[in-house]
Amino acid sequence: MLTRMSIRAIFLGLGALAACGDNGVTSPASPDAGPLVTRTCAGETLATVDLTGIYHARLTLEGSESASAFRFDPAGDGFTIALGGEVVPITRSAQAVVAHQGTSTDGRTVTIDHLADDCSVSGTWQRCRGGQCYDYALAGKRVDRLDEAPAHGLTLVSEYVGTAADPWTAAGLPVNVRVADKIAYVANYWDGLRIVDVHDPAHPVELGHAPAQFGQAGEIYNDVKIIDEQGKRFALMASSINGVVPVDVSDPAHPVDGARFGTGNNVHTVFVDGGRVYLGASGGGLEIWDLADPAHAVKLGGWLHPNAPSPSPYLHDLYVHGDRAYLNYWDSGMTILDVSDPAHPEVVGEYANYGQHTSHSNWVTQVGARMISVHGDEQWDAHVHIVDVTEGTAGFATGIGEWRTRPEVSVHNIMAFGSRAYMAHYQDGVRVLDLSDPTAPVAIAWFNTWPGYDTRYGSSFFEGAVGIDVDLDAKLVYVADSHRGLMILHLDV
Repeated sequence: MLTRMSIRAIFLGLGALAACGDNGVTSPASPDAGPLVTRTCAGETLATVDLTGIYHARLTLEGSESASAFRFDPAGDGFTIALGGEVVPITRSAQAVVAHQGTSTDGRTVTIDHLADDCSVSGTWQRCRGGQCYDYALAGKRVDRLDEAPAHGLTLVSEYVGTAADPWTAAGLPVNVRVADKIAYVANYWDGLRIVDVHDPAHPVELGHAPAQFGQAGEIYNDVKIIDEQGKRFALMASSINGVVPVDVSDPAHPVDGARFGTGNNVHTVFVDGGRVYLGASGGGLEIWDLADPAHAVKLGGWLHPNAPSPSPYLHDLYVHGDRAYLNYWDSGMTILDVSDPAHPEVVGEYANYGQHTSHSNWVTQVGARMISVHGDEQWDAHVHIVDVTEGTAGFATGIGEWRTRPEVSVHNIMAFGSRAYMAHYQDGVRVLDLSDPTAPVAIAWFNTWPGYDTRYGSSFFEGAVGIDVDLDAKLVYVADSHRGLMILHLDV
């Protein structure tokens, strides 16, 4: 899910803004997503337009793009702006809106100098560190909830974000979830692992907590997967600074950290298949481990993208089935490996040069005679690509379909089973796609977890529905939401 770059975006508040007027006309975001409200600022100036709202931005510097967010709040007769959670005043005129935070050598200055009739804006975002300053071109829009029913085909069963005395979001950020035998395991960033009994999905009960060992030093747990070995159950926690932490959760009320493993320090994603554990170790690439004895993990092999080592590409996420690994290598696209011999993986295909933003995650499923990867980018204009991964065919590793809500909101984690895909879609909540025709995905259900403008939100482009798990038998969808914690939805369709 979130990378170290993403963390910077969250807590440094890189961002942009837009203005707003509403003429009540709607237009489709896509054939299957909810409609967008068409806004007009014709006749308005930056001095008079109502700025209130949460804004997403595309930031560009020397051909490199990133995405971020900030929020405008009313303050008496004027406005303030929230940058990475810190609120600072703005100055405004008909020509510009300016916000400054920090110092001239270590701070940021956001300048908006153009307001379009459709209320989109542009300007510059300057960031200075240690006296070195960088000017990003900024283009942004205000983000509202889509003009649709708050939910369709999904019903909220319950949500849990800790107790009043111990709220998860005080020290963490819920980013992923896995459920096994009616116990939910939630990766909660610096706060560590939270364990919740969901036997009664309407009444979750917290069972245990395993803090991140080096949380005070910035360690985060970004992913969680479950493995059973030697009569015990382990939650494998992807650590940002120290490989993978196998937490013995056999007694959920008393989780115990095990011996860490992994040669790459920053492990972003863990995947378990066929008794093997696959690590997405960012700069270290793919690592394949045998965890038959969790106290003595054995490395079987791995693979490094030929363009690495470098800041990019790096291995961000992955899906594994049998002897195939589908690796999301950020701006180098998706690489498909034969991992039947883990000591010597071989490339069998590549989905790249498709105009990608950041190849973020994917999940492979079979629809009819076709194997397809439901592939999602991340950042501005990131959306779903349906990729044919049927080997031995002329269409292997080619895109055959796309689906999106809107450019300013990114898709995130994905799961797919049969002809349906389930997606955590940040500010556009949870989305379920029918893939019966993979060339033309259709949204059949959604649930909006994000409230829209709210002063508790708006410090990150990456907030809302983040992680997802699905129990097809119980027709339940589990969601790790950055603010609302563990959400349990019932699939009605």
